[in-house]
Amino acid sequence: MARPPKAREPLKIAALELFVEQGVHGTGIRDIAKHAGCSEAALYRHWANKEALVAALYIEHLTEVRSRIETALASQDELGAKMQAGCAACYLLYDEQPLVFRFVLLVQHELAKSLPTDLRMPQDVITEIFAQQIALGRITGEPALLAAAVIGLFLETAIFVLYGRLPGPMSRYVEPVTKMVMRVLDAK
Repeated sequence: MARPPKAREPLKIAALELFVEQGVHGTGIRDIAKHAGCSEAALYRHWANKEALVAALYIEHLTEVRSRIETALASQDELGAKMQAGCAACYLLYDEQPLVFRFVLLVQHELAKSLPTDLRMPQDVITEIFAQQIALGRITGEPALLAAAVIGLFLETAIFVLYGRLPGPMSRYVEPVTKMVMRVLDAK
C-alpha cells in the first residue's frame, strides 16, 4: 500500500531546517514532527528512523546536484564553457536553496562511508570529464586530483558566501571561479 504523501514534504522541510539549526544529533523525531505539524507516526510512515530520513535527504539532494551538473556539462562542447555552465547551475541551485547546501555540508563526512557504492556522485561526473579531456590531450594530470582541486575552489567559495565572508549571491562568482578553475586545469 502506498504511503500517503501529505506529510512527506512538510516533514522533509522541517527536518532540513532543524538539522541545519540544531544539528542532526541535536534533532529528534519528535522535534521534526512537531516542527512540521505532523505526528511522529507520519514520519515513520515514510522513513524507518531519523538516520533513514537523513540518508534519504542527502541522497536526494546529491542526486539533484549531480543531475544539474550533468545537464549543464552536456550543454557545452568546450571545456571552459562546460566548467562555467556546471558552476552556474550549482551556484544557482544553492542561491535558490541555501538550506539544502548547508545540510549537505553538515552531513557529508558522516554519511560518505555508508552511501551505496553504486551511487553516482557529483565528483564522479567531474572526474570523468577530466579523464575525457586528458585522453583528448586538452589537459594533463590525474583526473581525481584535478576534480578535487576544482571542487575545492567551487565549494570553498560557496562556503565563504554562506557564512558571510563573501557577499552573496553565489551566482556572482561563476565567472571568477571558472577563471580560477581553468588556471588550475592549465587547459591547452
